Amino acid sequence: MFEKTAQRTAWRKRIFAVKNDTDFNAAALELFAWQFKKCVPYRRLAEAKKCTPKTVKHWSEIPAAPQKLFKEAALYCHPLKSVATEFHTSGTTTGKPGKQRLRSIDIYNAACVEGGKRANLLQDTRAFHFLAPPPRQAPHSSLSAMFEFWREGWGNEDSHFWVEKNQLQLERLRRQLELATEPVALCGAAFSFVHWIDTFSQADPLTLPEGSWLLETGGFKGRSREIEKSEFYEALAYLFGVKTDSIWNEYGMCELSSQAYARGLNGLHRASPWARVLIVDPRTDREVPVGEIGLVRWIDLANVDSVLAIQTLDQAVRQEDGFYLIGRIAQTEPRGCSLTAETFQPALGSGEEIDLLAGVVPRARGVRRT
Repeated sequence: MFEKTAQRTAWRKRIFAVKNDTDFNAAALELFAWQFKKCVPYRRLAEAKKCTPKTVKHWSEIPAAPQKLFKEAALYCHPLKSVATEFHTSGTTTGKPGKQRLRSIDIYNAACVEGGKRANLLQDTRAFHFLAPPPRQAPHSSLSAMFEFWREGWGNEDSHFWVEKNQLQLERLRRQLELATEPVALCGAAFSFVHWIDTFSQADPLTLPEGSWLLETGGFKGRSREIEKSEFYEALAYLFGVKTDSIWNEYGMCELSSQAYARGLNGLHRASPWARVLIVDPRTDREVPVGEIGLVRWIDLANVDSVLAIQTLDQAVRQEDGFYLIGRIAQTEPRGCSLTAETFQPALGSGEEIDLLAGVVPRARGVRRT
């Protein structure tokens, strides 16, 4: 079903045209039936839950694979020799990363770009500055891949990745931003922005050109002293001369192909029309009422090569038109790109390296993949 380029192109067009629950349900059931047939570990999990294409009638009934299964099994619907791209989670606690295998990066590429457009992030060509390594240095990072797609489609000649040989080039980036006369976008993992705060909190703040925005992602893993998200956003707003509603959070993960975005300090996260997010009670496996806390479950129509339904250990508050992300539940392993960002050595003008585990780590909503 998804072996040929024409089949994948047709699916991409179909899911991007989803208008309502009827459209979504038809596509989700079709994709579930195909993945049930092609992915043996997923089929066994579904059968254990007594869920098959014959019994599942609505997308909300599709069995979700726990994230940790990506560490324990090859959740892939094609022969392993056909893998073209492989994204990894950080694997910091167990030493064994979760792996998302893609037959082609085409649908992931399209979902990243179209999702950014639907969220009103990608509107105009501008300079994109990424506090992340380029894909050639981080070939298994889905975040670096997404940023590269943004640079290719929307970035001008000044766009740049500012992690080189595992060093954050903060001084060089600051000099570049001081020269900016047109709106810029500054994107990176939360810890990368913490490095900026630690380095320049005593320096004169910048004033980015009007229309500039920031995007942080990754969550905050409790590795150092914590501060509230409000303080984190206020620090970023002050240091870059932007309003807090010009700061976005992106929520996604290595195991998915789609993302959700929230704008400003108290913004709701909303997924793209080709993805659904359920906030479920782990005791009953049912969606919680509006206003209550549960675990985030994704159903992602762009996740064609592995499994479309994934159960996370991230907590959120269900709302009518989205969700408020709280973060990973207590006493589970830290994960994601923000933790990986701790390893970046800020390259200072004097050649000095700061203690990456010193300073502040914001306590805030937001967890994602590498």
